[in-house]
Amino acid sequence: MTKIVLIDDDYASEILLENLGFRGYDARRINSATTALQAIDDIVKADLVILDIIMERPSNESSISGDRTTGMGIFKALREKNVTLPVLVFSAINDKDLINALIHTPHTEFLSKWSAPSLKDILEKIDRALGKSPEENRPKAFIVHGHDKTEKLALKDFLQNTLGFPEPIILHEQPSLGRTIIEKLEDYTSQVDLAFVLLTPDDIMGPVDGTNDEKRHARQNVIFELGYFLGVFGRSSGRVVLLYKGKLELPNDISGVIYIDISNGVDAASEIIRKELAHVI
Repeated sequence: MTKIVLIDDDYASEILLENLGFRGYDARRINSATTALQAIDDIVKADLVILDIIMERPSNESSISGDRTTGMGIFKALREKNVTLPVLVFSAINDKDLINALIHTPHTEFLSKWSAPSLKDILEKIDRALGKSPEENRPKAFIVHGHDKTEKLALKDFLQNTLGFPEPIILHEQPSLGRTIIEKLEDYTSQVDLAFVLLTPDDIMGPVDGTNDEKRHARQNVIFELGYFLGVFGRSSGRVVLLYKGKLELPNDISGVIYIDISNGVDAASEIIRKELAHVI
């Protein structure tokens, strides 16, 4: 398991630490420069160090820069122990000379906190620092589905093995880690670039008096997640791809939005799907 040490005295960094844990990293946080310097021999055994520069300075040290460059002492100690250790400096420093020195140091990446990077941006930097090659920058997809396991798996196979996307996220396949369903949805949504919403005729609907012919519609969770992803990505982004199968009632609220009919299978609609994706990837 990849080991990451986060050195940052800002408690808000616990959010990043928690998300690294969700993604399968063995991550721990050291919340002071003093503790980090004391544990330097253990820290250099990690696969990656994420380091803040602006931290409270150890009481036995002084500097004309005050706390603004505290992390550089830790950076120097890390490099003295291990010159090839990947280090991601994630800090709000704005000293151009210092930033330039960091980014020209081998095995060192820099990401400014001032840029308010998204979690996706941070994870991309972490992958780069770890030397991981992005899968040709192919987008990560989320599959929203109902009871039709056949089409769910067909879509997953098409995205992964035909289009060469990374393995799509299907919510029930992911670990819960003590989270509620909505918490899982929110967390995994932050990892994806687009969503495929598979509407299949799973549930029966009809008027109270029952005089009209019964109609079918998609599961309630599918409709909810459809609205959620439209809110996250934006209706006109093209990043929410709507697929439907068979005869079913489609939501009136988004009448006019293009749906892709996969009644004859995902493969039969593959060129239409490719055409839609060409505008967003």
